[in-house]
Amino acid sequence: SCSNGVCALGSGNVGANYGQNIAITGGSCGRPCVTLPVFTVVAGSLPPGLRMPSTYGCCGDAIGGTPSQAGTFTFTIRVKDGAGNTAHQAFRIAISPPARLEITFPTTCCNAGTVGQSYLQNFALSGGVAPFAASIAAGQLPPGLKLSSSPPISITGTPTTRGTFTFTIKVTDGNGAQATKQGSITIS
Repeated sequence: SCSNGVCALGSGNVGANYGQNIAITGGSCGRPCVTLPVFTVVAGSLPPGLRMPSTYGCCGDAIGGTPSQAGTFTFTIRVKDGAGNTAHQAFRIAISPPARLEITFPTTCCNAGTVGQSYLQNFALSGGVAPFAASIAAGQLPPGLKLSSSPPISITGTPTTRGTFTFTIKVTDGNGAQATKQGSITIS
């Protein structure tokens, strides 16, 4: 959406991958592309951590990366096509602080296992800022199983002892934010 000549691109969060395409029309776009258009930021600046290649495709460019600073950033891009046609447009990107760190999968933890058989339980994260570190904050895993300390976070191994084992997994992000998930594994 555009207001007062400034078009808002999709918003993002510090520490989360960001990607947005910019399309052009007219000029040499739609004709056989002999020379790629050149895109340049001519006023303002992209949010720290984001970048835009000077050439990308015949009818557009992309802004991408991982934002490292919150704020609203306004900048103007000039495009010049192979025929010498130029256009300017002001854009705005709003970057919010990191989303809250959460362990999003599994919703209830964890799958049951069997003595002597391989075991795998994966975990998924959302929010936070890399790098991530995982640990057991309380309780214990079944003997023979271990928790990976960095993504992809999972519990793996071959259980050696029957029983039900309860524990709490803690994940800490690069800013010190933490998320926990309580779980239990029954080994038969």
